[in-house]
Amino acid sequence: MNNHLETVLKEKWAIRQRLLRPICQESLPLEAVYHRYMVHLLELAVTFIEKLETNLETIRNIPHLDANLKKMSKALTKMDILVNKTEELAENILKWREQQKEISLCIPKVLTEESYLHGLDIVPTLPFVSKVHGQTINAK
Repeated sequence: MNNHLETVLKEKWAIRQRLLRPICQESLPLEAVYHRYMVHLLELAVTFIEKLETNLETIRNIPHLDANLKKMSKALTKMDILVNKTEELAENILKWREQQKEISLCIPKVLTEESYLHGLDIVPTLPFVSKVHGQTINAK
């Protein structure tokens, strides 16, 4: 019985030692003729693993598809609102520019009319002077 236990323990120790050693030292040598095929095979294996990872990620995202579509829909409506606001703002800016052009064209006309009236000693009443203030000046 002791001999049997000793052989089992030796086998267990031998198996453990084999598992701890790197596998590449125990593999059969590959002839040089097949090296390029082995390189190509490794490239194919890497490509397969990468595609497998992307496919698995796609499959994992399928349950979240509805939530993602809702988020995209909300983002689209927000973008639509922002586009409308931007268009309104652009229209307001264009109107403001036109008003500013009209005002800048009217200023020289007003100044020339005012200087002409001063030349004739006709001074227009200022719109911000109240009638009460004008009556107190006339009473003095």
